Amino acid sequence: MSDSRETPRLRVTDLTKSFGNKMILHNVSFQLAKGSSLVIIGGSGSGKSVLIKCISGLYALDQGQIEVDGKVLTSRRNRIDAMPQRNFGFMFQNAALFDSLNILENVAFGAKHALKMNHKAARELALEKLSLLGISRRMGNLYPSDISTGLRKVIALARTLTIDPQIILFDEPTTGLDPLMSKKIDELILQCIRSESLTAVTITHDMSSAMRLGDKIAMLYKGTLIWSGKPDKLFKTDNALVKQFANGYLDGPFAFTNSP
Repeated sequence: MSDSRETPRLRVTDLTKSFGNKMILHNVSFQLAKGSSLVIIGGSGSGKSVLIKCISGLYALDQGQIEVDGKVLTSRRNRIDAMPQRNFGFMFQNAALFDSLNILENVAFGAKHALKMNHKAARELALEKLSLLGISRRMGNLYPSDISTGLRKVIALARTLTIDPQIILFDEPTTGLDPLMSKKIDELILQCIRSESLTAVTITHDMSSAMRLGDKIAMLYKGTLIWSGKPDKLFKTDNALVKQFANGYLDGPFAFTNSP
């Protein structure tokens, strides 16, 4: 999924992951150029969340490797937790904000702890990222419990941006949001990808969001990538599994699973 003449920003090769005797991911491979956006769709239990946790280093690989700009960051023998982690930002599905910290301190957290910035510098950077996403300085004094689910996701995006990542992994960024707020979150994500030349991998069940966010869309089924293509090809594919899932048809070959 990248021009073969250039070194991909992110390359995933033969990624395999099991839990006990259950295979979750099998030989997953793809590559992305700088500034590109891949959306991975698939049913519950298809392995989407495990995939991005493997890419981020939260899970060890059973097989395969992950490269950033041609440098191997993690493989079965080389864990990412021994490497610089600023390559990746991770926006969790539930935002994962700290309830005891106000919005400004939540956003500054990454800069203080990952970048080792002093308190003042981290707060200034946090204000800059909040402003970029349309959040006022006044709102920085509020706490996560004071704001809506949609705004919590915006705050989580701002926090992710403060560590200046090359690659951002988005875990269901629009889950639980109404259609208008979903579109707003997608627009903010795209704005960040374009303005910061970020590479993004997003997992989602939301077909409207997938169509907005992806330069490419890929489908994961039973731990294997079975299709990839441009968004305008998603609903025109001859792949029966992809067609059924994308259109939400109940009848078809798609088998529902309950794996992690």
